[in-house]
Amino acid sequence: MKKNIIARLAFVLTAAMLLTSCGETYIEENENAYSASDVVPIVFSVTGPTSVYQTEVRTYTPAYSRAGSQWTWSVVGADLQSVSADTRTATVEFKTIPAGGKATVTVSETTSGGTKSPDKVIEVSVNAFCAFDINNFIGAFDCDEAGYGVYPVNFTKHPALANTIVNDNFWDWAAPGAVIYYTLSGNFLETVTVPKQDYEFGDGYVGWVEGSGKYDGCAHTMVVDYIVFYDGDEYDTHHEFSAAKKGIMYPVPVKKTRENIIK
Repeated sequence: MKKNIIARLAFVLTAAMLLTSCGETYIEENENAYSASDVVPIVFSVTGPTSVYQTEVRTYTPAYSRAGSQWTWSVVGADLQSVSADTRTATVEFKTIPAGGKATVTVSETTSGGTKSPDKVIEVSVNAFCAFDINNFIGAFDCDEAGYGVYPVNFTKHPALANTIVNDNFWDWAAPGAVIYYTLSGNFLETVTVPKQDYEFGDGYVGWVEGSGKYDGCAHTMVVDYIVFYDGDEYDTHHEFSAAKKGIMYPVPVKKTRENIIK
């Protein structure tokens, strides 16, 4: 009797194990079949900039991954520099400004089962950038100072610092030989830095100047905001520089003195 019971129990356990094993295999096979052929992929989003500067090199990658998928990339108005070994990341160079100022980066996904997604098109605005040439910021310039007027300045190259120019008539009130220097970034950020530096004003008072701003390598202009410390007070000062135009005369403001500085 005991032998029959044991035999029956063994039979039931064996059958259950076979059923479980067969059931798991069936589900796994169908899951694999679904992931391989029935998935309809959609590239919802891609990481990468939608606004760049001319000459930049940037990367684009789908915001998700799927095992076995392959990605196809194309660009218009830019150069597809390279695609990663797994095809998920594209490196794009924006050499020039395309027609209308916009380039496109297009990507699609093809699953391991051969199903292709619709194209995902990313529109990228390409902003103008001209390679930096310090010579474009050397010579006679007009300085338009907010609340004061337009007056001439002369920029020369700094004798030691790279990408740095020297202004011989800062604030339209320089002591003999007093200068201020500006460092231009030389890259697509086009930033101007005026490190904090002592400055001797026209009446012999020694204060300091510090500022920052932006330049335009294509238009050859600069806009700079400063804090000017003179005679115990700080003055917020805004300058807009442009190349001096020959034959055009600007009304020259009364040159600054201790008495006529606007506080």
